[in-house]
Amino acid sequence: MSLRQQLSPLNIGLLLLLLYLVVVPLTLLLVASFTPTGLPLDPGWGLVHFRSVYGDPGFYTLVGNTVVFALGCTAGALLVGAMLAWLVERTDLPFKATARVTIALPMVLPPFLLAMGWALLASPRSGSLNEVLKVLFELDQGPLNIYSLGGMVFVETLALVPSVYLILSSAFRNMDPALEEAAMTSGARWPQMIRRIFLPMLAPALLAAAAYLLIVGFLVFDVPGTLGLPVGIFVVSSRIVYLATDQSGGTAAYGQIAAIGVTFLLLLLALAWAYRRLTAQASRFVTVTGKGYRPRELKLGALTPLALGLVVLYFVLSVVAPLGLLLWTSLAPYLAPVSWEMLPKLSLDNHIALFGNKRLGAASWRSIWISALSATIVTTIALLVAWAVLRGKGRARKVIDTLSFMPLAIPGTMIGMALVYVYLTLSFIPVYGTAWIMVIAYVTVYLSFTSRAANATLIQLHPELEEAARTSGGTPAYTIRRIVLPLMLPALAGAWVWVVAHVMRELSTALLLQGDDNATVAVQLWSYWSGGEPNKAAAVGVWLVLAMTVVTIGWQWLSARRPVAPAQ
Repeated sequence: MSLRQQLSPLNIGLLLLLLYLVVVPLTLLLVASFTPTGLPLDPGWGLVHFRSVYGDPGFYTLVGNTVVFALGCTAGALLVGAMLAWLVERTDLPFKATARVTIALPMVLPPFLLAMGWALLASPRSGSLNEVLKVLFELDQGPLNIYSLGGMVFVETLALVPSVYLILSSAFRNMDPALEEAAMTSGARWPQMIRRIFLPMLAPALLAAAAYLLIVGFLVFDVPGTLGLPVGIFVVSSRIVYLATDQSGGTAAYGQIAAIGVTFLLLLLALAWAYRRLTAQASRFVTVTGKGYRPRELKLGALTPLALGLVVLYFVLSVVAPLGLLLWTSLAPYLAPVSWEMLPKLSLDNHIALFGNKRLGAASWRSIWISALSATIVTTIALLVAWAVLRGKGRARKVIDTLSFMPLAIPGTMIGMALVYVYLTLSFIPVYGTAWIMVIAYVTVYLSFTSRAANATLIQLHPELEEAARTSGGTPAYTIRRIVLPLMLPALAGAWVWVVAHVMRELSTALLLQGDDNATVAVQLWSYWSGGEPNKAAAVGVWLVLAMTVVTIGWQWLSARRPVAPAQ
């Protein structure tokens, strides 16, 4: 096949676009780590920033905190998520439909709001839960301290459990029960069955989930920023935000940020490669075999109340308690624990004040159009990437596929800083400090998810439909518009709503790219919280959760719809 055939106009366009979105920022990030000022085009070259970073004992504390945080929330989320998935899919747990909704519902609560709720619950000074424990056990001070590395791991675990459940529930559901029956007939006990049957069969799904969780643990900012930053407990993402926003000297921190970012980027890319390999191998372990397949449920018997209690406990810890405290705080005139004495003082004043706040109104409108535009652009790119990868020819499609997957391993904080380098360097492109730089950032951040979703949908459509259109004289553009797009529309619409929801709640990238005129709702909420106005922050958070609930319901509805064949 000639080079011209491999590089069609679509492939050339996608390669140039992906190089601009992914490779150019990372290249400038790498170059910035070697320049004395930390700005890519400034003269000079050396290892001064790497020496500064690696020579600082605090860097190794940072590495240790990041590793402990990532491993801790990975292990916790895998344990809890796998247990809940097994209870729902492989036992006779009552109220399964309700349990599924209950376990997935915490996804509507943004992680930084979950962390804020737990800060109100378990703050060592004024946390409501600590106040209750002090009264019950006659303690001088509250025993819980959410502002700790353990507290960060706990809250992030709660936030990640729904993702683990969604990943593992289908794996549990699709395991052939004949394997368990054969083992039980041979006299095997449950510990042996778990070790010899469950773990080997679930290994690809478990390892893929672990790789995904480790990536999230290394790059997430919301929980470490909310609970660790105020007390000086840093992980790599919160350290980057701190250096970019709080350190005196302005540009002096850029080189350190680049050196730290490049160091961790190599590890994240390796984890992303492992995740991709593991998910690609999962099909080797399919055990659903047609007519002979029938689900077998383990009878819980006397353990049923305990199993239901575990589901309820997770829901209370991840939704009811933190969201309840946020609602209480949003109604209170000042920060105060839950008490009967405060009930007469509750009012809607904080909520009413929000609607008269012009800055918050502008931030809300900005969040809406940024999220809608980002979702539209990235979904369009994802459709074209899926078409080029699955319907194209030549080695160019592998490069396109790899480039579209790479953002999975790049933290939002790192993409944000990389774009700062890009548009400080390419100053002739006037987007620095505007909302447009956020659109570019979110298109890059969410490209991995949307391209995977589009690939998964397009691979289910038989190429014969497109071949028939071409035989009838249809051009590729006509085929996509009249055949492919109508069939993929429900899945693409679901991906679009998912991106909208995540952009509206995204914090780390927005913090790094904020200017005088491009603050989003998440940034405004963060400024209230970090500025000592928790009641205003809680009021904004309650409305944000309500908005997330609406768009999540829309996402679930669109994702569940079956594609409709186009009219003849």
